Amino acid sequence: MKQVLQDRSGLTVVRDVPAPPCSAGSVLVRNVFSAISSGTERARVELSQKSLLAKARERPDLVREVVDRARREGIRSTRDAVQRKLSEETPVGYSSVGRVIEVGAAVRGLHVNDLVACAGGGYANHAEIVAVPRNLCAKVPAGVPLESASLTTIAAIALHGARLADVRVGDRVAVIGCGLVGQIACRLLRAAGAEVFALDIEASRANAAVRGGADHGLAVEPATAKRVLAETGGIGVDQAIITAATSSNDPLLLAAEIVRDRGAIVVVGDVRIEAPRAPLYDKELSLRVSRSYGPGRYDREYEEHGLDYPIGYVRWTEQRNMEAVLELQARGKIDLRDFVEEVIPVEEAARAYARLAGPTGERPRGALVLSYDTEVEPSREALTLTFPRPGVDSPGASAHTGPIRIGLIGPGAFASNVLIPAFLRAGAQLEVVGGGTGPSAEATKREFGFARVAHSAAAVIADEEVDAVIVANRHGAHADLAVEALEAGKHVFCEKPLALTREELEAVLESAAGARGTLAVGFNRRFSPLLRDLSEFLAAPAGLIAASYRVSAGRLELGHWTHDLQEGGGRVLGEACHFIDSLRFLTGEDVDAVHATGYGAPELPIQARDNVAITLTFSGGSIGTILYVADGSPKVPKERLEAYTADRTGILHDYRELELFGPTGARKSRPGGQDKGHQHEVEAFLRGVEGGEAPVALAEIANVSLATFAVVESMRTSRSVRLES
Repeated sequence: MKQVLQDRSGLTVVRDVPAPPCSAGSVLVRNVFSAISSGTERARVELSQKSLLAKARERPDLVREVVDRARREGIRSTRDAVQRKLSEETPVGYSSVGRVIEVGAAVRGLHVNDLVACAGGGYANHAEIVAVPRNLCAKVPAGVPLESASLTTIAAIALHGARLADVRVGDRVAVIGCGLVGQIACRLLRAAGAEVFALDIEASRANAAVRGGADHGLAVEPATAKRVLAETGGIGVDQAIITAATSSNDPLLLAAEIVRDRGAIVVVGDVRIEAPRAPLYDKELSLRVSRSYGPGRYDREYEEHGLDYPIGYVRWTEQRNMEAVLELQARGKIDLRDFVEEVIPVEEAARAYARLAGPTGERPRGALVLSYDTEVEPSREALTLTFPRPGVDSPGASAHTGPIRIGLIGPGAFASNVLIPAFLRAGAQLEVVGGGTGPSAEATKREFGFARVAHSAAAVIADEEVDAVIVANRHGAHADLAVEALEAGKHVFCEKPLALTREELEAVLESAAGARGTLAVGFNRRFSPLLRDLSEFLAAPAGLIAASYRVSAGRLELGHWTHDLQEGGGRVLGEACHFIDSLRFLTGEDVDAVHATGYGAPELPIQARDNVAITLTFSGGSIGTILYVADGSPKVPKERLEAYTADRTGILHDYRELELFGPTGARKSRPGGQDKGHQHEVEAFLRGVEGGEAPVALAEIANVSLATFAVVESMRTSRSVRLES
């Protein structure tokens, strides 16, 4: 992709660089426009073009740092480091607008193809594709021109200054400095019901502010303060907002002169903050310095980790200021279109910056906006995972003789209602329980006859009397506990999901490949007698299979632990894996490609969406769809599977009834109750422990788990995802 870079001498270049990755809390945005900030970016270029001596005068703190380093490391080493630093090319830009092309797994409220305004130095760069944290994005409402939306961050700076001034309806406010930020500030203040005084050393800028809605436009001269006082009946303005950029303190002195008794001064621009005490003291003036565009700026927890401030405590964060600017445009309260002076292709960025730093009379009065080719698609690598194979990369599991002694981690409702009874019926010996709350573990011991209670999950794994560990606690701990148990030489039965990340999955598979114990994952439906009957029925013609699986899962409350990405991982990873495995078993083929789309409560991250449509392509050519929905009537039976091949069709009704339609007629199977395969699954695991062979091959477990991750990846990117193993 193309990106604008500058070196320390002010040289502007456009390079072809790799697109940035999309982290869990960010979105990937294909820029349409990005605005060059005439104040901030001109100052950067001008500083870069100064001599080293002039730069030293501007930044004495850096000079001290260089001197200290020379003392520590020597002159030659320091000189080389300084030269490397001076030759570095760094990204520029901090205000852009574009279309979302990928959404991080933890992001809430944004989707692929949403138009968003983006903010932040190092994020909203002048580049074709940018990775921007969620809290630095704001949706662009319908009707807002994208050229204007590219100015959102700059406008939010002006808005935050007005908020710090605490401007009320009817207040008189002076804006000192009518560059781009000052011009926008005048319009925002006018929309807020203030009487606006626009002051600038150039009369043309002040007059431009009046044409944009300011009530008064004054050129700064010796008599300016008297004119302002005359216009206000000798009282002065209620607030002064300084948006000028200058190395002098003249704007601050002027503000102190024209602001009324107990008024306020807010410094937004880059001016010298130095004033005699008397003017401030005599009027008891408030002086505030604006920090960019709102609360959250420079707070890593807010900007990088997505921790929003509660609206009841912080009404206007930087993101909410951005949203307000966009909403004011959508409602017709302000218009920023005339501030866009020229739209320049990104390839010509050097020309834009040359004009920005050129002679005063040739500099742009408005904003220069870079445009990008929106037709180019970013490259996408296939989702891949490699893993060791038992018997090739490892010696494989060992057989077991005698009764199999069970240690349970996670004595919750599912374990108590389903797993423990199944293990008891299969002849396992219940040895130790732990990993839950103290009362729950003790209650499980008494109810089912475990020999003892362990004080922790680690104690269950370390117990020398335990042969096989059941991992049945919340999803976030599954992978770590499975690895720990396998490396301790135990057999492991892990409820689904096996892992919440690809890194966790690789770690478990690597441990399982070299372990003495077997690994089983709770994909129970493949062990259901009815699904096995359906599989045998469809396999007879030896043709490709088309299958459709509908799951009416029902709603979970928003605060349910399954929605938490660290604890539950979302319902796709936590439950949809069941149905991917069922179709993998039915077709007998690896999942080869996945495409998914879905929706859910806007408060939930994309990974926790629970109304999802999934399309699967299998390696042999079979196809399958899964419709997993939380919406709908709770009276609908949970699961329905239809499968087609050659001249045969099978319909499985919620694991209670199987209808088979073949060339010689139709028949039904009703085993007398719902059977999702839990008992057969447990028996297969115990047989695997006895014989030293896992009931399901690691390759199949890896493929199903990887396909489940691919569902999330496809929802994030709105693209099909291919699997390679």
